[in-house]
Parts: sequence; structure tokens; C-alpha cells
Amino acid sequence: MDERRVERRCAACAHRLDAWADGVVAGLDAQEDVERSLLQALRGDPSLREETAVRRADALRAAALGLGPAGCAVAAGVSVRMLRGWQEQDPAFAAAMTAAAELAEQERERAAPIAADVPGLGPAALRVVLKAIREGSVQSSAAALGGWSEQSFLRLRRKSPEVAALLAAARRARAKKADRRGRPRFEWGYRLVRVDDSDRGGEAGGEVGADRSDGDGADSGSAAAASGA
Repeated sequence: MDERRVERRCAACAHRLDAWADGVVAGLDAQEDVERSLLQALRGDPSLREETAVRRADALRAAALGLGPAGCAVAAGVSVRMLRGWQEQDPAFAAAMTAAAELAEQERERAAPIAADVPGLGPAALRVVLKAIREGSVQSSAAALGGWSEQSFLRLRRKSPEVAALLAAARRARAKKADRRGRPRFEWGYRLVRVDDSDRGGEAGGEVGADRSDGDGADSGSAAAASGA
């Protein structure tokens, strides 16, 4: 009888952990969705310039938190090629990305004696890993986007039941996305934006709708939409 009670308690704990992890993964895009909902309430559909500004801010935040170019691209919801193009076309944005990366390096040096096991990596890096896995990346590739080596991430996964549960939840969310049958991927992989006259001149802020970042970093085009999956 005691053994059965222990088994039931363990099963209940595992169920609660899975439910918690599913909720966390479901909320990965919550802040982004709230910001865009507020913007839509103020002005209707966002313009290309406004959409680009939001994504650039996401990339800058990721860089300041220690993520590399590929991780910053995932955080911003664009491809590495697009992020690189923004920096090539806009020296001010390139300087901001460099400054953010330097800030992250300074913080990493300060934190090194304290966080020896996972130097400089935190929630932002784990968020990128989960988003990448949810979009179809394998664990080793996703871990690299977050700045972990394959072995260090495996150690983290074994050490933390919560991380293991989050990874499993991200894979379950991937399966749910794959169930959106009957609709072409572009119908749920893009967000419509408004194209203003000022966005048509090939300026650095006006190309976000011409690219999309998939889980593997592949690019594809659309003239009037932005990545939202």
C-alpha cells in the first residue's frame, strides 16, 4: 500500500511539473503578443518600421544578455541574414549591437566567479533554446543558439528536472504546431503589417516583411508580412 501511495504521489508531482512546463512554453511569446496588441489598439496594424523597431529591440536585449548573433536572431524572430543586413545598412544599430555585446561581456566577467557552472547564461538563453526546439531544431543546435555546448547543456538538463520538463514541453508544442493542417504555412507563419510610403524607399527599417526565420534559420519572402510564428 505504501509503495502505491509513493507511486501516486510521484505521478502527481510529474503531472504538475508537466503542466507547469506547458504553461511556461505557451507563454514564451506572451510579452511580444501583448506589446503588439497594445500597438494595434493605438494605431491599427503596425507598419513595417514599427515592426522592425520591435524586433531590433528584441535583438539588442538578447545581445545585452549575452547571446550571440544566431541567438539574437532567434530572439528577434528573424534570420541571421536579416539581422546582419540591418547592421550593414544602419551604422547606429550596428554600434548599438556592439555596445550591447560588450556590456554582456563585462557582466559575464563580473559573474564568472559566482556562476562557474553556467557562466553568463540565464533565462534569455533558455528562452531561445525553447523557442528553437519548439520550431523544430534538435537539442544540440538549439543549445548552441543559447550559448551552451552540447555537454554543458546535457549536464544542465540532468541537474534540473525543471529544464528537462521545459524541453519536453517545447517538443509537445512543436507537435501542436504541426497539427495546423489544411492551411499553408505562410498563413500562420506571418503577421500582416502596414506598408507606409516611407517604408518603400529601401531604408534599413523597411525590410522586415521580406524575410522569415524558421527553426533552422531558413529564409523565405513576403512583401507585406512579418514573422509571427
